[in-house]
Amino acid sequence: MKCERFRDFDEFAESVRGVDARMLFQNPTRRSWAIDHLNLAGVHVQLGRLGSGNIVEGVTRPDGYLLYLPLTGDCEYAANGVVIPGHSFMVLEPGADFCVSTKYEHDWCTIVAPSDMIESGSAEDDSPEKKRCYITRPNRRVAERFLSLVRGPLGTAAAHPEFQGSLAATRAATDLLEIGKFVLREPNAERTSPRGRPRAPREDIIRRVMEHLDERNDDRPRVADLATAANVTERTLRTAFHEYYGVGPASYLQLRSLHQVHHALRAADQDETTVAEVLLDHGVWEFGRFAGQYRRQFDELPSATLRMKPH
Repeated sequence: MKCERFRDFDEFAESVRGVDARMLFQNPTRRSWAIDHLNLAGVHVQLGRLGSGNIVEGVTRPDGYLLYLPLTGDCEYAANGVVIPGHSFMVLEPGADFCVSTKYEHDWCTIVAPSDMIESGSAEDDSPEKKRCYITRPNRRVAERFLSLVRGPLGTAAAHPEFQGSLAATRAATDLLEIGKFVLREPNAERTSPRGRPRAPREDIIRRVMEHLDERNDDRPRVADLATAANVTERTLRTAFHEYYGVGPASYLQLRSLHQVHHALRAADQDETTVAEVLLDHGVWEFGRFAGQYRRQFDELPSATLRMKPH
């Protein structure tokens, strides 16, 4: 059992299990992030509490399922651009590409279970296209039972360290696996956005934009450049970004640039590098304006980040 509390978002991001992902935070109201971990006989349980919104893009582990349950009722969660209704799960199959976005502070819980432990009893997928990341229909009873089976063992393990290796922990894992298998059998929600836009075209737009950004990692493209790369109009591009990330392309690019500079400053040696050199390398020339944006995001100036010892 590990209860970890962070004042640094990057350290929090590195602690999240079951995914290989890039995480960006936004709109921090509390600059604190926390996560509780527990391994129950091979089933990994996590309870996250975030003092900000965030955008998480990545892929799940190739040998396990991840079940994600949002916990904050007044915060909108979206999975691959589709809003997750209350008391619904995001199901990530092994090796699934995904994006989860939230605008404001929020909590969540997950279990990560090896495929051979959870696949038996799941529904057969008879659709022509294999589902990789999908949302279940709302089921309050199942969601509340799942949350109880996450919080209960976490509380017991915190109070009784000997719990983790006990028969009780094995039984708790069995109960979690049973509810997990039930979730996999739950009907899927419609795989469209609230506006009725089919998911595949939107994901294709985002994929083409990301490929363009990766190819030009040292550049700061305009929104028009991204629309051209995705072969869509700027209006269509803005719609896709708002649905997928919860922010427009300009805001996303700014957030991405801030985090890229932050990572570069943390990795740099202050005796060999200046803030100006890092900013110029990332296409930033309006130093004063960028410093203000940076301070609002990270609660410190770029020079303070550079003075920190590299991780």
